[in-house]
Amino acid sequence: MWKFIFENLGFKIVALLMALLLWFHVATEKIYEYTKSFPVKIFNVPDELILAREIPPEVQVRIGGKGKELLKLLLMEKKNLQIDVGELRIGENNYNFKPEEIPIPEGLDLRVVEILSPKNIKISLDRLMEMRVPVRSQIMILPEEGYVLMGEMSLKPQEVIVSGPRGSVRKINSIQTEKKMLENVTEPISDQIGLTLPEGYNLKLSFKQVNFFADVQKAIEKEILGVPVESVNSPWGREVKIQPDSIKVLIIGGEKAVNQLTKDQIKVMVDCAKVKRNVETKLQPFVKLPPIVSLIRTEPDSLVVTIR
Repeated sequence: MWKFIFENLGFKIVALLMALLLWFHVATEKIYEYTKSFPVKIFNVPDELILAREIPPEVQVRIGGKGKELLKLLLMEKKNLQIDVGELRIGENNYNFKPEEIPIPEGLDLRVVEILSPKNIKISLDRLMEMRVPVRSQIMILPEEGYVLMGEMSLKPQEVIVSGPRGSVRKINSIQTEKKMLENVTEPISDQIGLTLPEGYNLKLSFKQVNFFADVQKAIEKEILGVPVESVNSPWGREVKIQPDSIKVLIIGGEKAVNQLTKDQIKVMVDCAKVKRNVETKLQPFVKLPPIVSLIRTEPDSLVVTIR
């Protein structure tokens, strides 16, 4: 048996190849139909306009022709189905695909049997608009116990330019950073963070990231002695007596800020609007501090005010 198989092996291989070639020739001469996808591309958009809604990325088409022609089509690089929107109006435009628009390469004897899906699309055009909007932080800083965040975290840049379809851009009030939580922070922190693109098609930002800085310092307490007390809303021309006329203020804040603070930066006031003449009235003082420090208490916590 094996002798029969290997006898005249070269002749048998040639005969087999010729039979396969003959079968292939006959098979590829037959007429077939094949479904192929063509990428859809928009072009010739006027400078002042922009596509305002996503379109289907491709269209499915049934192609008919000889097998050998279809095989050539499969081996060729895909061509885009290009749609010229230069003459379309602002707003929503209905566009029907036509068989003659299907980009079948030249030299192939093929025909479009049917445009399957989608048969038509909606092309929405809008005015191109740019607008400067503020950046809003979604970063949370949680200092370690015994440390404090000094003031507000800073962002740079504080604004970005958003561009895109006018209808979408007009709805945007701000651009948010990505959400981030930093815990147990014990020192100033500086880094970059990405921006979140708002909902809407074809929107772009002038920056994809912003820098942020947060000043975290060790928290300390400090007593400020002899801070003078002022009266507000007192009757014009009347003598106002405040006892005591200066107090001690206990504050807390970041180490650097507290150590640099002086009593000249602190304002202590009492509101005399409801004080009656010749009547000793106890009032709680109002303390105005720089925003980087906080009040713990005053000593004393109330003052005696007399108007004569």
